[in-house]
Amino acid sequence: MPFVYVGITLMAVAIAIFALQNADPVSIRFLAWRLDGAPLAAVILLSGAAGAVLATVVGLLQRWRLRAQIRQLKSRLKAAEPATHAERNG
Repeated sequence: MPFVYVGITLMAVAIAIFALQNADPVSIRFLAWRLDGAPLAAVILLSGAAGAVLATVVGLLQRWRLRAQIRQLKSRLKAAEPATHAERNG
């Protein structure tokens, strides 16, 4: 467990160094929206965070769908077990 904390600390230090070295202002345009003077590091970090959130949501939706499928298959298996058991003993 201490290795996890060391890893998190190293990542935080790396992100802080990245942010300090990439503080140049940039202009961002998206469709009709425009933002001038945004720090480059903030743009990159927010884009990465948005991607992580989107990937998490997609993963959770897929996990939910697979769990529903597992429940359905378990119920089908449970319904089929008595018939199979009766055929073996018949």
